Amino acid sequence: MLRYKANPQKILEALVLLAQKKPGNGFHNLLKILFYADKFHLQKYGRPVFGDVYIKMPYGPVGSFAYDILKKSDFIPQDILKAINESLEVKKENDIPSVFAKREPDLDFFSETDLECLNEAMDKCEKTDFNSLTQITHEEKAWQQSNMHSEMDYELFIDDDIPNRDELISYLKETAHTIVL
Repeated sequence: MLRYKANPQKILEALVLLAQKKPGNGFHNLLKILFYADKFHLQKYGRPVFGDVYIKMPYGPVGSFAYDILKKSDFIPQDILKAINESLEVKKENDIPSVFAKREPDLDFFSETDLECLNEAMDKCEKTDFNSLTQITHEEKAWQQSNMHSEMDYELFIDDDIPNRDELISYLKETAHTIVL
């Protein structure tokens, strides 16, 4: 299985950026944007943006660390939890969480190509309602070929029609363990 070491601070900064660009965005939309940013960057540039562990869930792929950040999970180290509390506010209306930025994002965590793919993912997801976005993610090979509630293999993020797909996958397998995100 192809996997990466997630960058928690970069994931947090992306959530701050997304919450700043679209205040009140919900968990579902934010998590799908991060998934597509990782997928797009992996296919174009040979590495993900965040490297989160994506889990196949009923409503599509969910980055496990990003979800833990949004939930302010007990699994998160105290220093990161403190940074989350200083960065994001989650408000619930009718039991539906919405995310707001409490500060400006630190864009130094992102390369130009990171931001390019994050913007591309936002464009893909932002005008799509919950059910449609769920359906779109269910059409992804990585989601279809994974077991429910199990980790999704980054190799499956690479679409079949990507030029030099086999060479890209070989490169990813050789470099995944050494890449710092």
